[in-house]
Amino acid sequence: MSNAETWADANLNSFKQRMRISTNDSDELANLTDMLIASYTSILRLVGVPDTSDPEVKELIFERSRYTYNDALDEFKENYKQNIRDVFLANQQTDDVGETQ
Repeated sequence: MSNAETWADANLNSFKQRMRISTNDSDELANLTDMLIASYTSILRLVGVPDTSDPEVKELIFERSRYTYNDALDEFKENYKQNIRDVFLANQQTDDVGETQ
């Protein structure tokens, strides 16, 4: 099982609660899990982090999944570009701090 699948399984109930989704239909749960997996992969790539230890990363994954669920994914990046940028910048390594050229 990939990190994305493990994360999606561990956070599916939290996402359902946030979205006020009460279904236990296996097809719908599989659909929600797929949304979380895709969002996990996309957000980690966008913000340049290896994991979801930052709560803002989890928030972005949930929000991207919410946009996907509501068929509005094309609006996500525009609406969350500042949040994505902020998380990206906060997680950048500064290896060259103090070095002179």
